[in-house]
Amino acid sequence: MFDKEIEAIAKCTELIKELDENSKFRVIKYLIERFGIGSSPMHTGSFVPNKLINRGNFNNDEIEHQEFIEESNDEDYPTLKQLLIKNYPKNETEWILCYAFYASKYGEDTFRKEDITERYKENGRHTTSTNANLANNINSCIKKDWIKDINKDEFILKPEGKSYAKEVLKGNSTAKEVKRAKRTKGDSESR
Repeated sequence: MFDKEIEAIAKCTELIKELDENSKFRVIKYLIERFGIGSSPMHTGSFVPNKLINRGNFNNDEIEHQEFIEESNDEDYPTLKQLLIKNYPKNETEWILCYAFYASKYGEDTFRKEDITERYKENGRHTTSTNANLANNINSCIKKDWIKDINKDEFILKPEGKSYAKEVLKGNSTAKEVKRAKRTKGDSESR
């Protein structure tokens, strides 16, 4: 395996060594984005943080002296059942955000409306009302810059959404709690 890596490094080095700094940056940035590397640490223990990539003019000394911080997706997030018991999400928009967080593999993948519906069913909160209001609640998440639609059927969690979802999952919701009204048999018949 190392032979292929060394060969790739040698070829890349040979091809970009004659380029000016800005061209080198554009080539490296393209490769990072092309292969979905982003700020993922390399197996060598060094990586280029997004703050340096976005700046556009970094050197090897800066890269070597960066702290190695890897964000783990293996955090101990509560289960959907625990969210219900602990009452962490305070309103439907926060519930949608949490469902999206889980459905998107903690903000790393896309998700669909059907994934949200599945999470509603999974923790026993699926009703005709939640289903009917799903599009409106997703739109509320979009307005809050928590999620973004990438096409007609798929969504992604934005960094703001991922960050706030983690806060909600810790019990740090900033929303006012909305109590769901309990309907009795008489209430539904009189309407």
